[in-house]
Amino acid sequence: MQSQILDFYENKNVFITGGTGFLGKVLIEKLLRSTNAATLYILIRQNKNRDASNRLERMLNCELFDEVRKKRPDYKRRIIAIAGDSAKDNLDLAPEDQEELISKVNIVFHVAATVHFNENLKVAYEVNVQGTKRLLDLSKRFQHLKSIVHVSTAYANWQDEVIDESFCERSFHYKQVESMLQKLSIEEALRLTPSILKKWDSTYAFTKAMAEVLVKENSNGLPIGIFRPSGIVPSYKEPVNNWIDSFGALGLLAFVSLGIARVIPSRLGPIVDLVPVDLVASALIATAWDIPTKDGIPIYNYVSSIDNPITFQDFIASFKTHLPRYPLSKAVRTPKVITQFTTFSKIQHHYLPALLVDLLYVMTLRKPKMLPTIRKFDSLVEIAALTLDKNWQFANNNVKSLWNKMNEDDRKLFPCDVSIVDWNHHFDNFVKGVRVYLFKDPLSTLPQAKIRMQR
Repeated sequence: MQSQILDFYENKNVFITGGTGFLGKVLIEKLLRSTNAATLYILIRQNKNRDASNRLERMLNCELFDEVRKKRPDYKRRIIAIAGDSAKDNLDLAPEDQEELISKVNIVFHVAATVHFNENLKVAYEVNVQGTKRLLDLSKRFQHLKSIVHVSTAYANWQDEVIDESFCERSFHYKQVESMLQKLSIEEALRLTPSILKKWDSTYAFTKAMAEVLVKENSNGLPIGIFRPSGIVPSYKEPVNNWIDSFGALGLLAFVSLGIARVIPSRLGPIVDLVPVDLVASALIATAWDIPTKDGIPIYNYVSSIDNPITFQDFIASFKTHLPRYPLSKAVRTPKVITQFTTFSKIQHHYLPALLVDLLYVMTLRKPKMLPTIRKFDSLVEIAALTLDKNWQFANNNVKSLWNKMNEDDRKLFPCDVSIVDWNHHFDNFVKGVRVYLFKDPLSTLPQAKIRMQR
């Protein structure tokens, strides 16, 4: 049996935004390793120290691409850095790059976004909403376009209890918000954000919801679909298990692993919806293949809570079990998880220790940093608490239909069935992954770290 998805990507040219992010890197690696796509064009923002090509070269040298280097030694010939910026007009593309994309691109993955939950609304709107509009405007000029995947989030419909795979009507319109933000400075936008968001938990979910409306109104017959993953966590198996390079959904746990924070909110009932990044990348690749066969704009809710649920209570219990096995060399004190989320607990375990450390910093003429760090942790906790107070019911019929449509070869090549995930085993792996890949703390230092934590 021949892979239908491989046939779809054979000699195709792919354009990817957000390729230097956590999901973007895993998507690129999977496309390079498992498909015969001709060329991957990666939109990369230049900075003062590195141009787009240098940033791409640096990215490709990380351990994530070790397997590609073995199996596809010529892989660098298939990937091209395109200097640009989703937050600027025309994606800030050079005219010659625009022309190459217009004449060659077949498949688009729009992954670029600012994913900080408390990002300034003006900045989040510029990247998540206007950036999507710029991408669509360019895509309308592509001469050989087959498919576009717009990556959204499962929480774009934050206010709804039941989240199916359809567009939801909103009391606001992205153009109204745009008109308002155009009149505001960055500082004014920050001050007025709570009154604009109202019941929305974050600027991230709010702007992602507006971007979906924009896609609905501006696709104009484009072969486009919307892909909504839930919280993305370290890889399950590919190309290595437990790979991660971004705090993302694990931001709170990173603070706990370092021993900086110990008190986190706990709820007994809610499901925590998580999806491993390698399964997400495979699902994205399969989604691009599926979109051209659909009418309208299909939406894919890629979530785990339907077929492989885990409660937040079980998640924390598993984390507490596996955390002592992989202590960090850089931990400031022995990591512990305390779920008595009270003011007294926070003062006792967070603010008093942070204050004492900062006093030492001041006495040695150094800038205090522990209290600001704890306040940052508290802002993440507030968002997490709002999430845990929700009890969403997702539908994922389009995702199930996609899986059923894939033949046996495609299922092996692009595994994206979340029901296969053994969460307890995976939590052990991703605590290890946080240590090795996120904090760059090799397992060779583990014996010393364990001795240090026992003192």
